[in-house]
Amino acid sequence: MTVSTGFFKKIQQWIVDENSGEIAYQPFQVNGNPYKSNVFLLGAIPEPYLQITIEDLKLYADALVNTEVFQEFFHENTSREYKGCLNFMAWMKGQLQETVVYTNVNCLYMESTKKYNELKKQKDPSFIKGSEIFQEVLNEFTPKVLIVQGTTAWKYFLEEYEDQLIDYNGKGYSAQQLETNGVVGRLPLANGENVNILVCRSMSYFGKTGTSFGDFKQTLDELLS
Repeated sequence: MTVSTGFFKKIQQWIVDENSGEIAYQPFQVNGNPYKSNVFLLGAIPEPYLQITIEDLKLYADALVNTEVFQEFFHENTSREYKGCLNFMAWMKGQLQETVVYTNVNCLYMESTKKYNELKKQKDPSFIKGSEIFQEVLNEFTPKVLIVQGTTAWKYFLEEYEDQLIDYNGKGYSAQQLETNGVVGRLPLANGENVNILVCRSMSYFGKTGTSFGDFKQTLDELLS
C-alpha cells in the first residue's frame, strides 16, 4: 500500500519539524489502511530510533502504512518489545482480522526515555508537538480500543490523560495487574465518542503468539465482536 496524495499531505504535517524542515516524528505504524483500524497499540516513544533525511520523505510516508517496506528500508537494531509489538499486530490480523495502528504517547524521535524526561521538563516545543501529534492521530483514526502496553507507556499516558479518563478504575494497579481487568477507563475523542482503554504488560513478553496473554486476548475478542 502507498499513501494517496491527500493523505501524504496530512502525514507530512505529522512527520516534518516545521522549524528545521527535517523528519523528526513517527506518528504511527500500520500494515494497511489506518482508517479501517479499530485498535491502537500504544508505546512510550517511537522505536526504532531513526534519523531519516528529508529526501526520503515519500518513502518514509509509504513505509508507515506498509510493514514490509518499513522493515526493509528503516530496520535498525530493535528491542524485544518492538518485535513483540509487531508479533501482536500480526496475530491480531491473522486471528481477529483487525488492522492495528501502533503509535506512542509522544511521537518525537528520541534516543531514550531519559531524553523524554529531559525534554518534558524543559517544555521543549518539539516535545510538545510530539504529544499533540499523538492526539491528532488518535482523533483522525478514531479507534474503538486503545491498548497501553508496558509500565513506561502507562506511566506517561497517565501523566498526560488521567484527568480526562471516564470511569477510570485502574488507580494503584500495575500494568501487569490491569491486564486481566478488562476496560480500565474511556478517553473522550473530539468526535464525541469514547475509546476503551486496555492495559497490559510490555509486548516484550508476547512472543510469537502471545500464549501468556490468553485472558487479555479473550477480552479483546469480546470487545471487538
